[in-house]
Amino acid sequence: MGSGDATVVLADNSGPLQLADELIADLDEMQLPETGTSAAARPRPERLQRAHYSYWATLRSRIGDVDSNQHVNFIALATWYDEAVATFTSHSIGTSGAGSVPDLPPSSYQIQYLGEVTYPGDYEIGLTVRSVDTDSVHYERVVALHRPRLA
Repeated sequence: MGSGDATVVLADNSGPLQLADELIADLDEMQLPETGTSAAARPRPERLQRAHYSYWATLRSRIGDVDSNQHVNFIALATWYDEAVATFTSHSIGTSGAGSVPDLPPSSYQIQYLGEVTYPGDYEIGLTVRSVDTDSVHYERVVALHRPRLA
């Protein structure tokens, strides 16, 4: 998740262009409200420990997940999170691949990047339930490089 500001100056060879008052008014109407919230804090130390997560799903990055910087893009990561939640839910209710797919539309995501997720790569999504409300479930998830365990 990120936030930022940008200043755009429209210009031609003679310098900055004067914007019409009507255009300025239209742009003012489209301006997002100030939220007054600060940037998200880094994850708590326990979130970096494997034991914090009660469920793990293995995933492999695909070439279509990669952006122009050769990293798995945030849309792919959000999809991975959705896959982990759906797999966890199916497993928890005992359908594990059989039966209907749970209807789990996310209402929001918050992604804190701590390292690169690249292609090719085998990863694991760790998941734990943070809290449950009357109409929602809040999860904490992590993407970790898959390290096969030796027998």
